[in-house]
Amino acid sequence: MVLKKFICENGTQTKILIVCPPAIEGSWRETAVKFQIDNHFHYVTIGSLQQVLDPEKYEYKLPGADQYDVVVVDESHKFRNDSTGMYTALQTICKPRRARPGLGGDDRKKVLLISATPLNNGPEDIENQLYLFQDARSSTLDGTRRNLQESFKPVKEKGCISKHPMRWQ
Repeated sequence: MVLKKFICENGTQTKILIVCPPAIEGSWRETAVKFQIDNHFHYVTIGSLQQVLDPEKYEYKLPGADQYDVVVVDESHKFRNDSTGMYTALQTICKPRRARPGLGGDDRKKVLLISATPLNNGPEDIENQLYLFQDARSSTLDGTRRNLQESFKPVKEKGCISKHPMRWQ
């Protein structure tokens, strides 16, 4: 429903990239058909991000990274480590502005991170996921400091997580 609303507000040319494990791609496809928005979606598995970064090398050609208005990352907890090639590839897809601004003139790409398995063990994990689409020292997130590193510094120094993995003390 969130994506359908975005399509209505952004325009009929909206392109959405779904990044997900192969085992759940079928569910995404079914849901897109049920909501009658399947013509806006492209799919890539977590291990095949290069198809977006270098589409000319592949038989099934996806648009380049700047052509997407929204990137949905299902199982986003798999991208909590910033020292992997997968992380770097996804960051390269998520960070660039979109080539075609939406109806309201906004050219910022939207990123939706989804995880039903919150494996986050520390603030660094969430910090790294934010850096997939935000610059560490020049954030555009409303309600936060521009320097996200400074925002996370006291939390990381405290080094303390509550019994609820998503709630810091």
